[in-house]
Amino acid sequence: MKLTDRRKRAFLKELELHGIATRAARAASPRASSRYGAIQTFKDERARDPEFARQWDEAMQSAEASIEHEIYRRAQEGWDEPIYGGRHRERIVGTVRKYSDRLLELRAKALLPAYREISSVSVNGRVTHNLDAGVLGDAVAKVAVQMAEGLRSLPAPARMIENEPR
Repeated sequence: MKLTDRRKRAFLKELELHGIATRAARAASPRASSRYGAIQTFKDERARDPEFARQWDEAMQSAEASIEHEIYRRAQEGWDEPIYGGRHRERIVGTVRKYSDRLLELRAKALLPAYREISSVSVNGRVTHNLDAGVLGDAVAKVAVQMAEGLRSLPAPARMIENEPR
């Protein structure tokens, strides 16, 4: 299926709505033969055409801004949730204002350094760690040990001392 300007516009418009490239490709290519085949056409075009790549990036920035705004709205402005009443709870009798504490927490961590979780590890010397990860973990550990033993057999790297004649 040929990638026309119309399909590109449809892809970019859909991408701008939600930022999901695979979904945008499917919307712009409803008759594509495979589930993920449509996206590859657009990825290839992105690599080939710098203008299309720029438009793709703009669409993604727009989607990200939209999501950021929705996080802000739910965390700080809130929304009205209906309260149902009546004999069979069939009608709305009022609303209650709801806010998302979790989204406010995430927003605070993103914007305010004091609320970020900071982790650091300082190592002086040798570090060992034991992990029981089952059969797959045992296989990975065995390969890691073999690789480490192979590295031990390599000659030590040459050291260069400043101001020393070569």
